[in-house]
Amino acid sequence: MPPIFLFGYFGAGNFGDEWTLASFLKGCQQIGLSRKQFVVLSRNHQATSDEHGVASIPRNWGSILSTVRKSHSVVGCGGSLLQDVTSFRSLVFYCLLVWVAKAMGKKVALLGQGLGPFKRHLSRKLVKRTLSACDLVTFREEVSFETAKQLGASLDNCFITADLTFVWDELPQREQKAKIGVNIRPIKERWSEKALLEALKISLREGERVLLLPLQPQSDESALKPLAASLPVKWWRYKNWRDGLEGIGSVNLLVAMRLHALIAACLLGVPFVGLNYDPKVASIFGKIAGKEILSLSVGSEEIADAIKRVRGESRETVELQLSEFASIQRLATMRNFELMANKLLN
Repeated sequence: MPPIFLFGYFGAGNFGDEWTLASFLKGCQQIGLSRKQFVVLSRNHQATSDEHGVASIPRNWGSILSTVRKSHSVVGCGGSLLQDVTSFRSLVFYCLLVWVAKAMGKKVALLGQGLGPFKRHLSRKLVKRTLSACDLVTFREEVSFETAKQLGASLDNCFITADLTFVWDELPQREQKAKIGVNIRPIKERWSEKALLEALKISLREGERVLLLPLQPQSDESALKPLAASLPVKWWRYKNWRDGLEGIGSVNLLVAMRLHALIAACLLGVPFVGLNYDPKVASIFGKIAGKEILSLSVGSEEIADAIKRVRGESRETVELQLSEFASIQRLATMRNFELMANKLLN
């Protein structure tokens, strides 16, 4: 069979995206596909090839068109690829890629997607056309499916599954050290870093430190630096996505913005408080023990109270309920690969 062309936000060192790629390749083994059958689009194609053991091409249209032409099918993998808050240019790029693939007669799937948010009317029109052109679209939560419905996209080939990383089972051992892990990212919305800082000062126990977890090089570090100036902290060394899993596994409680930091905590049985910059985050986790999902508008007392509530639950209860939730999500995640086999490979 000709190769399958895989695209996403790969090769930029982002924890969630690199973990998603690794999880996708692992899940594909369940339907008889080896990593050698994929060609991956990457911002750093040599690093992607070395780290994931796949063929990879640079992010330029000459390489893309040549690869799509020779491919069996095209798959957009994970993340919120279709949104314009981070970049309108990126949205146009992914929409064009789908349209070009369809013009060449290829089947196209978007798997494990989070959809939106959108600031522009034009973005909504582009995404409606793109979703309707795909042979398969799976959303990792219900909010994204409802957004597709509101856009007026054809839903005949759209399904709700779960985030691709829930398939991951190669987890590090937890170290059980007295640390609160913190991950925040730069965001354009208004929110108070001071509220988080004050909440951490209130919540830290004697001898406890804050472990700062930058899960995308440079950008997260810049967001975390204000905390480092006023708290007893240690920076976690992050070179690749596996380091992210190990860092999260080394804390007793996690306060985080990034979705995949919270998913990692769930899989590792680490209680967490989520800072919800995107409504899709709360949609994924629903009602499970050992977590709190807070609006960015909350004050220091509300964050401190959430930390206290999460810490007040028994460790055994938290680990059991997080494990049960992760098992349910894993079953839903596997449906991504079953649908891909039926819609793209048959």
